[in-house]
Amino acid sequence: MAALVDTAREVARHLLETPLPRRWSHVQAVAAKADRISAAVPAEDREVLVASAWLHDMGYSPDLVDTGFHSLDGGRWLRRQRFNARIAALVAHHSCAWQEAEERGLGEVLAAEFPREETAVTDALCCSDIGSTALRPT
Repeated sequence: MAALVDTAREVARHLLETPLPRRWSHVQAVAAKADRISAAVPAEDREVLVASAWLHDMGYSPDLVDTGFHSLDGGRWLRRQRFNARIAALVAHHSCAWQEAEERGLGEVLAAEFPREETAVTDALCCSDIGSTALRPT
């Protein structure tokens, strides 16, 4: 699992740690939770789950903002970098992003650019993201 996950962690660190330290803390918490629950997905999907968790909020990086919709912006950047296509799609669609995309008038764009996966991996990624408390107000 190491190579893809290590690359994802370093990409996320580079894009988020300095400009968005609270977001970086959230991403670290999400990735840690994804790693803890990775046994809930098939063995061949665990690396993809944890790497996606590291990258899920990279679209918030000021260097990547295009549409202002972080899921789509992150997925597009990953695709331009020729990152794993499945991970790019998981980032683009994480945590029910299709609903927010609809509200922003980007639903058709998101659906046309990235296939929406509905698997244990998407459920585990959403659980890890929603279950993280790193960005909740105290």
